[in-house]
Amino acid sequence: MKKNRKMPKVLATVLAASLAFGSVGYAAPLAGENGKSPYSQDQKIVARVDAERAIEHIKYLSKEIGTRPGGLEAEKKSADYIAKTLKSYGYDVEYQYFPVADQYIADVAFSNGTVWEMGAAPNGKISDAAVKAEVVYVEGGTNVNDFNDVNGKVVLMARESSTTDYRAQVDNAVQAGAAGVILQSLVGSRGNYGQSFNPSLTKKYDVPVFGAAYIQGEWLKEQMEEGAVEVNLTSKHYSDLQSVNVIATKEAKSKDKDVKEVILGAHHDSVVGAPGANDNASGVGLMLELARVYKGYNTDKTLKFIAFGSEERGLLGSKYYVEQLSQEQRDQIEAVFVPDMVATNYDKAKNLYAMTVDGSTNIVTDSTVAAGARLGNSDILPGTFGSSDHVYFHRAGIPAALFIWMGIDSWDPLVYHIEKVYHTPQDTIEDNISVERMQSALDIIGSGLFDVVRKKVPANNK
Repeated sequence: MKKNRKMPKVLATVLAASLAFGSVGYAAPLAGENGKSPYSQDQKIVARVDAERAIEHIKYLSKEIGTRPGGLEAEKKSADYIAKTLKSYGYDVEYQYFPVADQYIADVAFSNGTVWEMGAAPNGKISDAAVKAEVVYVEGGTNVNDFNDVNGKVVLMARESSTTDYRAQVDNAVQAGAAGVILQSLVGSRGNYGQSFNPSLTKKYDVPVFGAAYIQGEWLKEQMEEGAVEVNLTSKHYSDLQSVNVIATKEAKSKDKDVKEVILGAHHDSVVGAPGANDNASGVGLMLELARVYKGYNTDKTLKFIAFGSEERGLLGSKYYVEQLSQEQRDQIEAVFVPDMVATNYDKAKNLYAMTVDGSTNIVTDSTVAAGARLGNSDILPGTFGSSDHVYFHRAGIPAALFIWMGIDSWDPLVYHIEKVYHTPQDTIEDNISVERMQSALDIIGSGLFDVVRKKVPANNK
């Protein structure tokens, strides 16, 4: 998920029974017990979807491929894996390429063979010729007197919050003879661990300057407490980049000439330095598992499964997809379901939210909240959030919603909780994935989506 730069207003109240399900064609839901909905169409999904299968996709994307920055080779490997999986289910699959800006990627290699990925400053030294040196930690760094015995060494500092101040840190370190600089990201205002970044420098330096995730800085300091730590610093400038969307289509069985289209889409890239298990291999895993199940069912609407590229770089994949559509094609899209971060084990992220950009309800939120009620599953709540691949569909007038596990304080709806480790090296299966939450998301989103696209027959209209 792209980090929201503006605190969103979140609606944290459960939809009352008076929600107008009838406005989008849904009967008032009957509560089920233990996931056993009295609606037969729900059981077609719930009885078949398997969180463990979805997590196998997370495992491949986050562990076998690893970090997947938009436009780089790892993102293309992710696209190929997704396309191969969808083809194995019998879908027609196409790639949609689009240009993205340059990337500056840093590698920090250790003597045991471990390599950490970070962001590199474009105005620092960019080279695959390694700078090999011992790491030293400097407290502060905005004063020249903070530096002692750093000549020829790599200086690690907790970056100052303002760009002006961290530029002063870098300048002072270089003037003191540092062979390289690693700026450690900060802890965010909501307790989220800071991600890797590309330091923005106005001066050109002949030493590498890297931006580390907060946890990488902490891990480095822990190693240094055990003894001297030597690292190899390398970096690369990637240009002329293309990112990619993967699109699989299931044509409607309806003979209606004006058949509608429904999209289930999840971004497959991650930020630099993060394996992206929950953000957002989890959304992709959910999408692929539902694609497997849906292949066996007739639908009255065309269904598309889309893996969007470069969401983390500004929602670029979904933006490109929407901008390439004609107005007629946009008008055919009835609903867009966007799972993004749907399997976290973070204890404060207590509910699965169906979020719209402006807080209004639509066919996507209504269908999934109704499904949750039928299943007796109280996880799902409506809300407002304007930072994921649902945004550009909304701006085009297409009903869309984001699905994400989040916690919201009842005493202050502006305070919300996303797991501490998203966008960091700790976004792994081991640290940040819940089988139970993935299963809940599969049941709710899968049932709600199926109720929108399923082939309606008299015996199955209950």
